[in-house]
Amino acid sequence: MESALRSFERRQRAVTQKHRKLARGYVTRLNRNGVIEHKPLRKVKLPRLGGLLIALMCFLVFKGAMLASLGVAHYGEHVALLTDGSVADKLGAWVLGVDPVTLWIGMLLQGILA
Repeated sequence: MESALRSFERRQRAVTQKHRKLARGYVTRLNRNGVIEHKPLRKVKLPRLGGLLIALMCFLVFKGAMLASLGVAHYGEHVALLTDGSVADKLGAWVLGVDPVTLWIGMLLQGILA
């Protein structure tokens, strides 16, 4: 009797889960046997912009900290060395290049670190 109860509860959870999915939207289709079926819509989940924004800010703070610790001239020399390398090095030089935001963060951090 206990196995029958577990089997019933498993089927009931499956039906409830399918109903929840169908409540978010569905498409009615005719399968190859001629039976009408309701299929839940698949929603593509996009990554949240908050996490991406936090990662970008952390990267800019890292670049600013490197700029503050090395100095503008020395940091520029390191980036210039990357521009002479392979395609990956050139891409790294472009990403690590000094931009206005990095320069501003570097100046703020230089005042704190000094």
